[in-house]
Amino acid sequence: MKRDSRAGYCASSPELEHWLTRHIAQGFDAESLVLSMLRSGYDAAFARHAVSAAIGHPPAVASAAAPAPVAKAAATPTVTGGNAFRHKDREMPILFRLDSPRILLLQNLLDDAECDAVVALARDRLQRSPVVNPDTGDENLIDARTSMGAMFQVGEHALLQRIEARIAAVTGWPVEHGEGFQVLNYKPGGEYQPHFDFFNPKRPGEARQLRVGGQRVATMVIYLNSPASGGATAFPRIGLEVAPVKGNAVLFSYGLPDGALDERTLHAGLPVEAGEKWIATKWLREHPYRSRG
Repeated sequence: MKRDSRAGYCASSPELEHWLTRHIAQGFDAESLVLSMLRSGYDAAFARHAVSAAIGHPPAVASAAAPAPVAKAAATPTVTGGNAFRHKDREMPILFRLDSPRILLLQNLLDDAECDAVVALARDRLQRSPVVNPDTGDENLIDARTSMGAMFQVGEHALLQRIEARIAAVTGWPVEHGEGFQVLNYKPGGEYQPHFDFFNPKRPGEARQLRVGGQRVATMVIYLNSPASGGATAFPRIGLEVAPVKGNAVLFSYGLPDGALDERTLHAGLPVEAGEKWIATKWLREHPYRSRG
């Protein structure tokens, strides 16, 4: 398969033609097919041409920072002018998009009332946030992460169900592939130093995590308030900082077309300088996720 060094994969193959034929027969529309090809690393113009030839009419779709296509139909967004997602009555403008690494910033994923309600749900559950020990798989407290957190099961509350359905619509990734929400609170000086969200299968503790849903494939960070100063989500290897603005969400995925993990997604929660920061994090897995009982 050929690849344009400035873009993505841009040559057909019997495997691609079979994939298109099978998914068209299963009822996938043109927009969904192009979106799946973009997530797998295909060049945008080539993807539109290939789908147009296979299905008989040209699709119009914007690329998104999301995992590779799934083998089952999932809710797909309506793309408004290529610059926004729409789910039910909510329009979510795309503020910026990077293709390499795949990062997408959405506006209005949650409205102010929803943000406040999620914070209210979490307040009574807050505990010091742990991290997974890479050698044992246990959850430990470390100085590099100074937030307080509250964990929720998938679908635990009607509000969370509504938000999870919206995330599934935006990403095309089924709700059952998501871990439960983790809501975090950072006080002044609170931070999370640079880290990866995916698991290293060569570390025994992290390998244990792969048995309950496979590898993490994407992260969505939802900002539940706007701190007075500081608290950005930083990607130091690409020189990007995302300001925490209430209702916005940054989505990034770490799978490369060759199956490797994109280490440019190293990221950090920068120290809060004034006020406090509230976020909700949703991690997506390659397989349906079940928590360890």
